[in-house]
Amino acid sequence: MKTLVVYYSLEGNTKEAAEKIASSLGADIMALVPVKDIPKKGLLKFLHGGSGATMGKGTELQPYTLDASTYDAIIIGTPVWAGKPSMAMNQFLMDLKNKEKIIGAFAFAGGSAEKCLAGLCEKLPSIKHKVGLADRNSKKLAPENEGKLNAFIEALKAEIA
Repeated sequence: MKTLVVYYSLEGNTKEAAEKIASSLGADIMALVPVKDIPKKGLLKFLHGGSGATMGKGTELQPYTLDASTYDAIIIGTPVWAGKPSMAMNQFLMDLKNKEKIIGAFAFAGGSAEKCLAGLCEKLPSIKHKVGLADRNSKKLAPENEGKLNAFIEALKAEIA
């Protein structure tokens, strides 16, 4: 099954997980890149990113490097902002025509990612596999996340085999 991992990462954690997932599955990978950068530190980071995400807004993205419509399965990854997916992921989901191709979702959160993942699963009933990962400010996957991520990957492998 031709598989694509689509992610947005502000601080690198979601990118690292996306790369591991794509590599483990033999999937292609595509980063969502906003036209206008979001501040990585300070109050503006939370005001800009959190407020837009809370309202379900998207943001202008650079042109996609791959055509998601040509894939059989899509896995999405996002940081959690104010309990919601990032604006970049919101925009991708607004643009995507074949949402039923999304079979998996992963999210990084400073607290709990469950609210974000529950919202995604409500909007996208095709999601069969999800994982919330903690410690979004870490440059490396936290040791407790490794087991969760590996279980997520194994479930996806069984799904796309």
